[in-house]
Amino acid sequence: MRKLIIKVYLIVLFVFFIPVAAWAANLDALKADFLQGNYRRVILEGLAQKGHFNIQGADELNYLLGLSYLKEAKLEQAQDCLRSILNNPISKFKEQAFLALADIYLIKGQYQEAEDLYGKLLENNPNTSFKAAILYRLSQLGYRKGNKEQFDEYLSKLKRDFPLSLELRPNRGIPRSEPFLSESTEFSVQVGFFGKYLNAVNFKNKLAAGGYPAYIEGSNEGYRVKVGRFKTQMEALDTENKLSQDGFSTKLCP
Repeated sequence: MRKLIIKVYLIVLFVFFIPVAAWAANLDALKADFLQGNYRRVILEGLAQKGHFNIQGADELNYLLGLSYLKEAKLEQAQDCLRSILNNPISKFKEQAFLALADIYLIKGQYQEAEDLYGKLLENNPNTSFKAAILYRLSQLGYRKGNKEQFDEYLSKLKRDFPLSLELRPNRGIPRSEPFLSESTEFSVQVGFFGKYLNAVNFKNKLAAGGYPAYIEGSNEGYRVKVGRFKTQMEALDTENKLSQDGFSTKLCP
């Protein structure tokens, strides 16, 4: 009888618990790669492991894949992964997928689609943990459209409801509300400020290696590393968004 019980226990262990532990370990490895910026490895390994996860694991994998595709600027593939999550009505990653999908629309300049999704998130869950992030994005959306009223409205809500949020930190690049400047103004994106010239040079070279046309402005008081000299605000905002997606702190400069 005891041998039979042990045998049953081992069968249950191999059928249920070991596979769960295996895909959890695989996901942890993919998450570690993602945090280290190894987005292509996440994509290759994730695609190879697809089909070996339960429903919950599959949604988490699709979310990691969607974010990795987004980091690699492969927007269509990112959308496909996120929509797979949204097809599961009880997914734990539904809000995250909605937010990331709306961000893709924002990146692509499909402002109405982005605004609709951000609004739907707030409508479905007014107390969502992503509310500060959504208000920030809606303010940015107003800025991109040149709609000062929308920019001010959502920025005011963000300051009122979430005064200590990460979105209000200066390095997040929230533009000033005063100058919705004319398209004749030259724009650039500041990515770093350094007290030592050598540090500025090293950072500029890092940006250049990533394909960004970086340069240095400043004097002995400090050195600003900037990207681009754009004739339109929209060009500068698109580059600012790409830099942000690559993990750089940005500030739009007229």
